[in-house]
Amino acid sequence: MWLAERVWEPHLVKPMVEGGVQYTVVDDVHFKSVGLRKEELFGYYQTEEQGHTLEIFPINRELRYLIPFSPPEKTIDYLRAHATTDGGRLALCFDDGEKFGCWPDTYQAVYLDGWLDRFFTLLEENADWIDTVTVRGFRENHPAWGRIYLPTASYVEMQEWSLPPEQTLLFEEAAKKVDPAYLDFLRGGFWRHFLVKYPESNNLHKKMLLVSSMVEAVLPAQRTVKVGAGGEEKNQAASNAQEALWRGQCNDPYWHGVFGGLYLTNLRSANYQNLLNAEVLCDSLNHKGPFLTVVQRDFDCDGRPEVLVSTQEHNCYFTLQGGALFELDFKPKSFNLLDTITRRPEAYHQRIGKTLHDKPEVESTPRAMREIAFSKESGLEKMLHYDWYRRLSLIDHFLHPDSFLESFYNVSYGEQGDFVNQHYQCEVEEEEDQVVLVLRRDGHVWIGTDFWPIRINKRITIQRDAAHLRAEYSIENGWDRPVSLWFGVEFNANFLAGNAPDRFYYSPDLAIAEAHLASKGEIPEINALGMRDEYLGIDYLLHWSQPADVWRFPIETISQSEAGFEKVYQSSVVMPNWKFELPPLGVKKFWIDQSIVSL
Repeated sequence: MWLAERVWEPHLVKPMVEGGVQYTVVDDVHFKSVGLRKEELFGYYQTEEQGHTLEIFPINRELRYLIPFSPPEKTIDYLRAHATTDGGRLALCFDDGEKFGCWPDTYQAVYLDGWLDRFFTLLEENADWIDTVTVRGFRENHPAWGRIYLPTASYVEMQEWSLPPEQTLLFEEAAKKVDPAYLDFLRGGFWRHFLVKYPESNNLHKKMLLVSSMVEAVLPAQRTVKVGAGGEEKNQAASNAQEALWRGQCNDPYWHGVFGGLYLTNLRSANYQNLLNAEVLCDSLNHKGPFLTVVQRDFDCDGRPEVLVSTQEHNCYFTLQGGALFELDFKPKSFNLLDTITRRPEAYHQRIGKTLHDKPEVESTPRAMREIAFSKESGLEKMLHYDWYRRLSLIDHFLHPDSFLESFYNVSYGEQGDFVNQHYQCEVEEEEDQVVLVLRRDGHVWIGTDFWPIRINKRITIQRDAAHLRAEYSIENGWDRPVSLWFGVEFNANFLAGNAPDRFYYSPDLAIAEAHLASKGEIPEINALGMRDEYLGIDYLLHWSQPADVWRFPIETISQSEAGFEKVYQSSVVMPNWKFELPPLGVKKFWIDQSIVSL
């Protein structure tokens, strides 16, 4: 069995064996971390968990770096240096197929320049002492070298990437300073910390677990259904839901290293689409028509409850930190509109200004992925802006009087309130055809040197029969003096392509000259702004009760991939905002509607 990214955890032995797996392969760094020496890594070992035994083969790191990044003669020299007369050693090469033609320069080197042909020719010329075998073939003729217990681990680079960016830089520095003889004992982070490093990864992971529980619940009861008198046929909905769940467990968008991974919107969206396909199938088995459920549970496993509202048409998931909407699933299209990501520092960002703009000439010997450093466009270092809060919807902002569109975009503006990511109280009112969430926070806004008491009540109504949400706002002055405020409500939506002609802004009030979703601009005194995706067939419209100035701009991250450093469109921000004065103990009221329909 191939483990995704060779991420090993000891508890995996039991379910793997119960599933019929007899052996697996992991990196030799796992073995070195428990004290095995290099000469002890040319065989395989047996481990156990609760009495279940599994054979584990170490992947040879030297071969991973030699093939195909060094002349093939060096691989032969390495094998010769470690060969024995009895032929009982295995040098296992198990690695990404992409390095043979997909990674930069590898197609030229491996095929056009003849690396692969020379490599196989050398293997044939040295067949008197080199046997090419499969893992299965080797284990049939050679016993395990002993018993072993391995710690949680993955390959060295993965343990580095899972660290916070500041610690990643320290890890890189430590690796340069440590004597090579001791490097095997230098450990980085833990794969699961990606779920801490990237809340968006955790959101996707916990969505997967939630859908998994839904699928598990319908499988036993719905595998067959009776038809006619005494007849019976298999119900495909449950098994199809299970297959969709498995597709949604593809590992790539759950983490990020030197590949795009989590930062690639098409990968995240594909996982969400499959998970939502599974959820919709489960809905069809559990409900005979429109439904409405509301659950308070610790969805993201941080010790605090979230509020999950589900209907036949959509899901609306709320966090009480900021009283914001963090997942918005439109079920007819199996699409999560809030599949966004926050702009945050990465360890490699410090190298962007020092990289080449144009891709260098193809090299005869390709470089390993971690050595590749060029940018797909110039000036990316000027686009590095870091958010201090997650990009969600229904985020409540109080702006400094000096704020303007560009300062809000690049996060240099002044946030005067303590509402964006602080705790809101929540009350739930359930009715037959709708549910109402009353989110309230008694907070403050800096007005000069005064920390002014302000209360926000937002009464959010979600309908059973339509993908419609209304947020009724009440902003209350806590002092018996008048106060001038500048208030905005931030929304985010991701339709995957910021510059595609079939995805654009529109307003019932006026024509928008530059309407693509990666555009930036300010529109004064309008009552509504929408986004239309003709490719997916989705119309998303925001409408409010009082004319507002509206800011819009794209969230674009700068990330690393096999193609170099690149800008990636993540979402579009829309923020209607109002300037108003509250009289002593006065109240400002208005509402915002959010609706989603199929085109």
